[in-house]
Amino acid sequence: MRQCYTKQFGSAFSVTVVPTLKDNFSYLIDDHTTHTLAAVDMNWDIDPILAYVNDHLKKTNPNFSYKFSTILTTHKHPDHAGGNVELKKRMKAQDPSSQVTVVGGALDSIPAVSRKVKEGDRVNLGRLTVEVIDSPCHTRGHVLYKVHHPQHPNDGIALFTGDTMFIAGIGAFFEGSAADMCRAMQKVFHLNKDNDYALDASTFIFPGHEYTAGFMKFAEKAFPDRASADLPFIQAQAAKYAAAVQRGMPSVPSSLEDEKRQNLFLRVADPAFRALMNKGDEEQLMQYLYNACD
Repeated sequence: MRQCYTKQFGSAFSVTVVPTLKDNFSYLIDDHTTHTLAAVDMNWDIDPILAYVNDHLKKTNPNFSYKFSTILTTHKHPDHAGGNVELKKRMKAQDPSSQVTVVGGALDSIPAVSRKVKEGDRVNLGRLTVEVIDSPCHTRGHVLYKVHHPQHPNDGIALFTGDTMFIAGIGAFFEGSAADMCRAMQKVFHLNKDNDYALDASTFIFPGHEYTAGFMKFAEKAFPDRASADLPFIQAQAAKYAAAVQRGMPSVPSSLEDEKRQNLFLRVADPAFRALMNKGDEEQLMQYLYNACD
């Protein structure tokens, strides 16, 4: 049975990985200061996240007054947005005063959306800040959500990538191109440029699916420099993830620092890696890797 896992971001907040459907992940963000909660990518399998809140969170912390305020949706596909309407309805039934805001990309048709967002927009979640990053490719209106506490930057960053980026991989180009994915990977690769990448080790990627095993196998096979220290790193990471999944635990999250070693698609943003691969320019290399992995 797939189990939940909670990643703590210092004293500021936590993210609980909630397995849903066959291989999806939904997430629960908990602002530890205000006990404000938000769900990320709520599909129609809403019972696991409600069970975690009601049977674990509230019972473990009976003196806290939790407020479910927000649903963050990365894109329109039903396995990421198909539970928005029902979750709002359930929250209203539990608390008639409940006002759940559904956030989604302005260019996607998000069910029950009440706040349409685009790159540069910010959403407040208790004391946390949610920054919106456009990543059109998998869908035209796909967005990423960067969550952090502005007063506690060293507690880390949670980046919710939906079906744009997975551990060691990327999503299908359903409504975009290799060029679009290159732009998205540039944004992720340089997410912490302003702090000279010092926060890469404490920036964690939370993707939409448990696709890690296949992408790690591809990374090991396709990695070009067989003498590089990155190859045994990839092999060790693959074994670690496989062991976690075998125990029923999720393979996610992964740090941005690790992804810059094991995710060949993300590394397309690195000129040195492009030179090593020798498959043309950035867009050509992205298309080559996409075709080879497929």
